[in-house]
Amino acid sequence: MRPDQPAASERSMPPVAPPVPTTDHHGRPFVYVVRFCGTERSSVASAIRQAIGVLDNFLERLGAGESHELVVIYRNRLPGAVTLQVGFPVAPRIADAAAGEVFAGFTPAGPMVEVLPGGELEEVLDIGAQLPEGHASVCWQTFRPADFRPWREHPSAAVLVPAELAGRVTRHNPS
Repeated sequence: MRPDQPAASERSMPPVAPPVPTTDHHGRPFVYVVRFCGTERSSVASAIRQAIGVLDNFLERLGAGESHELVVIYRNRLPGAVTLQVGFPVAPRIADAAAGEVFAGFTPAGPMVEVLPGGELEEVLDIGAQLPEGHASVCWQTFRPADFRPWREHPSAAVLVPAELAGRVTRHNPS
């Protein structure tokens, strides 16, 4: 090092973005229905409300009782349209009984990033619109019973996306 050269600790460093905290999610058995709807509040609310009714009837027929968690997965966000997977995490034996319009699968799994701590439906759909097309291109939310029994306005809940896609989303910070 030359005498006129600043020490490494004195050099200005370019700002580094803080690391984005990820949470590892394990896929849980899940029964769901698929709904295609517009992006208007009334269309999304109607689709979710109807899906909850179908799933409640399915659980009732199996004697499974009410679910204590609702998962809404937003896929294929297009201008004016979105595909919803609306479902309940369930025991594997309940998932095995899925038939007709009720499908069985798993909740999203892997490293996830919270890109919105909660907000309006329009903000949730905006996040989905920023994601590239593809299998992992989803954003999702979970709701507790007080938020979805009955479903009224879209409740505020954290919005999660796969960590591999989080860099593509403009993160919304609370003001």
